[in-house]
Amino acid sequence: MQLSLSILIPSTPDRRKDLSKLLECISEQEYTRKVDMFDIGELQCSRYYDLLCPIEILVFEDAKIMTIGEKRELLYKHAKGTHSIQVDSDDLLAPNAIQLILEAIRSNPEITCITFKERCMINGGYKSSNHSIRYPQWMDNQDGYSFVRCPFYKDVIRTDIAKSVPFERIRYNEDERWSMAIKSLLTDEIHIEEELYYYNYEPKESHETRYGFDKDKTS
Repeated sequence: MQLSLSILIPSTPDRRKDLSKLLECISEQEYTRKVDMFDIGELQCSRYYDLLCPIEILVFEDAKIMTIGEKRELLYKHAKGTHSIQVDSDDLLAPNAIQLILEAIRSNPEITCITFKERCMINGGYKSSNHSIRYPQWMDNQDGYSFVRCPFYKDVIRTDIAKSVPFERIRYNEDERWSMAIKSLLTDEIHIEEELYYYNYEPKESHETRYGFDKDKTS
């Protein structure tokens, strides 16, 4: 069976409880899953195949030794779906996100990206965000939204396109940098007028620790 969607989840050991919540959010129904394991160097990955829907869930955990840019690139490298989305392990998807995304893919299997709105909870406060190819760059307080974004890995990107654009080997701001690098390849979109990605930001640690900068000093 051709896989339509790869859900790619970068994670860390300290986020395993968050990861469980995300996997539960994705699997609201009791699906039967086939799981396999494989290694990327010294790192072990888990792949969950949903046997009722044409999707896979690929989880890649390390202790922030690798930069997040490298980690995201490796996730795309091992994705088998025609389209892919990356979801950070401390974020969530809307209950109807997968259904709407799969419907969009089936309506146009060659579409370069599927975009949508994002609900941002930052230190307990709500901010609105909208993603679309019509935005030339990332901006704040535009178009009636707190943030607007041209597409990046939180959106659904055709996997062959995502694989063709490398990430910078950096620990922070890899999202905007990659968004700028890939935008010329995203020539059409299906935009879903709903908040499908739920972003949560409530840091309980320093900026250095959150993004792994302290690992550079001890490696």
